[in-house]
Amino acid sequence: MKKQLLLSVLLASLGACSQLPEQAPAPVAQVNEPVPEPEPELVENEVLNDQATQAVATDFGHIFIDRDMSFSGTLSCRHCPGVKYQLNLFQDGKFEARQEYIDSPEINLVKGNWLLEARTIHLMSQSVKLPSFQFVSNNKLVLLDEAGKPVVSKENFELVRSQNFVKLDTSMRMLGLYQVKDNQASFTSCTNGDTVSIAMTQHHIPMLRSYQQDKNLNGKPVIATMVARQSPKEDKLVFVEQFDQFWPGATCPDQYKTSKVQGIVWRVNRIKYIQVPQQYNLRMMFNDNAKLYGFSGCNFFNGSYSQSSNLLKIDPLVSTRKYCAESNYYESKFTQQLQSADRIEVNGDKLQLFQNNEVVVEMSPALN
Repeated sequence: MKKQLLLSVLLASLGACSQLPEQAPAPVAQVNEPVPEPEPELVENEVLNDQATQAVATDFGHIFIDRDMSFSGTLSCRHCPGVKYQLNLFQDGKFEARQEYIDSPEINLVKGNWLLEARTIHLMSQSVKLPSFQFVSNNKLVLLDEAGKPVVSKENFELVRSQNFVKLDTSMRMLGLYQVKDNQASFTSCTNGDTVSIAMTQHHIPMLRSYQQDKNLNGKPVIATMVARQSPKEDKLVFVEQFDQFWPGATCPDQYKTSKVQGIVWRVNRIKYIQVPQQYNLRMMFNDNAKLYGFSGCNFFNGSYSQSSNLLKIDPLVSTRKYCAESNYYESKFTQQLQSADRIEVNGDKLQLFQNNEVVVEMSPALN
């Protein structure tokens, strides 16, 4: 009995001595899996220079004009504050454009055909020479210089595509000969000599009545100023939007040479040291009967003057009394300096009024 107990204790002791410590699991070899690079954000295909152009040239193999497109923007101008552009490209190969010079009465409406050469769009017109543009993206055009290279500048030379097609604004100021024959009104532009018919609309009726009620005008051509828009059809028809006034005794100015004072509608550019914003459209005329009249930005005025050689004397003006918050400042300055003038001269294409040998009013022939 004792032997069996002793044997059991001995076997248990040997089992305890032979027990091995538990081994930690072998480390698993780590594999450095490549971290996926973030996908680049999808942006429009824009080309900023010639090197980039070569790198992604194939991206522009899909640029073609398969729908009507509108681009717009204000392009920088070397000798002016800027030019507002709207360019409409039609999928049938035609285009129409509007160029509006900021702080200037000049507006050009141009039609023609476009030619897409790689990424360059050429605008071809028989009336006006237009610059070419290049697609720097599907939705952006950049102006090209005379060498055919994109203009690189801090100033803006880009046109941006509108989300939706926008019809061209064809309204513009016009100056020309108005006449009514057989109840049909016509207008011959002093700018290009084109003759168009005037649609009988509610805005034309006051103009027509004023013409018919004046015995000195009825049946005769007379210079008129108005705001009108062209018909979208090729029918040489215009729609009057605003009638300004008639200018009896005026003629179309010579755009290249001005040598006379009388019979020209003059647009005011500067009053002493103040440049006049062209949207106020200050205009006047000296006629051959020692009378003057015009529009001073808000009101119509008239008066008498006398001229001996270059010496000038203007009598007190008679004016309507409408109040215009924005233009009354320029109107007040203009009428004050006009009545103070003592000398008048035509210098180049400018008419200058002086007081004590200082230019107080400077004007140029109104073409629209």
